[in-house]
Amino acid sequence: MPSTQPSRQQPPKKHGNRRVRYDRILAVLLIFIVLIVILTKCCTSCGKKKNNAETPPVTTSAQTEAPTEATTEAGYSSTVYLSPSNQTDNKFYTGDTTEAAVCRIVAEKVKTILEQSGYTVLIAGENDTLETKTAMGANNLAAYVAIHTNAGDGVGTDCYYNGNSAQSKALAQAVYDPVAELTPTDDGGLIDGAQSGSDSQVYEVSSNQSPACLIEMEYHDGPNVAQWILDNEDKLAQAVATGILNYLRSATSTQGGTTNGIAATTTAASDALGGESGMDALTTTTTAQGQLSVGN
Repeated sequence: MPSTQPSRQQPPKKHGNRRVRYDRILAVLLIFIVLIVILTKCCTSCGKKKNNAETPPVTTSAQTEAPTEATTEAGYSSTVYLSPSNQTDNKFYTGDTTEAAVCRIVAEKVKTILEQSGYTVLIAGENDTLETKTAMGANNLAAYVAIHTNAGDGVGTDCYYNGNSAQSKALAQAVYDPVAELTPTDDGGLIDGAQSGSDSQVYEVSSNQSPACLIEMEYHDGPNVAQWILDNEDKLAQAVATGILNYLRSATSTQGGTTNGIAATTTAASDALGGESGMDALTTTTTAQGQLSVGN
């Protein structure tokens, strides 16, 4: 029997065509791309600023850079340049050390004394060539002092200077005097290191444009003197520093100026290393030195 219930069948759904809005998708993509580009530029800019802040500008070495006139006048006229020997093959007779190592130790101690007296001090690098070091003389330095120990079956201290420069000779004399007074053997005095073609010619002195000298602090190839050098590094530094300060004080006095507040150079030298005061710290030490026998 046919049902009389009304049919519950739902009317058919209309399946209209859905339009894909490619224009909107494209707009979103373009916006996304623009944002990526902006973020990338921001990150790159920030990275450059950070690198510039953290990385100092690259400059040439102070030993080789030719300073401007202003830099020379203000930056080097009160600068002392120390050039310790870099002769690592020159072995001490005793102590398992070398001329280069000992002279650098002495130079560092000299630096401490001079800095406490108000001077700027530069020490040549361990790998600097002789030409590189000597070129620093073009910077109108207050003083250029090469620090060495000698070799060759001899004894004593001597100091090389440029015979063409009165300032060089004055510096050499000032440095030589306290060192020679300190050392225990007979000394050789001043030697003109600018005699072309001679055995005494010293490049660091003869080719230097600043007041320059080279001090030979005794001989390292004799057993007793070599040990004496090692035992007296502090006093040798005091002597060299005192000589430099005496020269600078004298040079400035001659020029009618002041020398960075330097008054008692020997006291400054002694106090910097905790030694004796005045020239007492630089005199030949005790009877033991007088009894020192010199070997080759």
